[in-house]
Amino acid sequence: MPLVKSFIRAQFTSLAASATDISSLYLFTEYAGIYYLISTALASTCGAVVGFFMSRHWTFEKTEDGLWGQAWKYAVASIIILLCNVAGMYLLTDGLNIQYMGSKIIISVLVGFCVSFPLFRYWVYK
Repeated sequence: MPLVKSFIRAQFTSLAASATDISSLYLFTEYAGIYYLISTALASTCGAVVGFFMSRHWTFEKTEDGLWGQAWKYAVASIIILLCNVAGMYLLTDGLNIQYMGSKIIISVLVGFCVSFPLFRYWVYK
């Protein structure tokens, strides 16, 4: 699939996964009373599940490749992304005193462009 087409589709997939992630973060933190860093990890996992299936079936259209091989690579990529998200949340929220939801939006955009898309395009769904 051409780079531009996959990049544009990846942005829509990222929006869906991020909406899942951010809404889950809010629900886990505000309603379930879970500490925001733990909520960040849980919410990222929810977003990753949405992102995996959308990426496989629509963004990169790579359903002919083995599900478990892709899932394993996606899990590794998601752990890397999760660590970037948690570290970024900590740096912005505790380090720079930015409200956690503002931190989440900033970190989501940075990690999405700089980490997620390259990992998914060139490794998971190559």
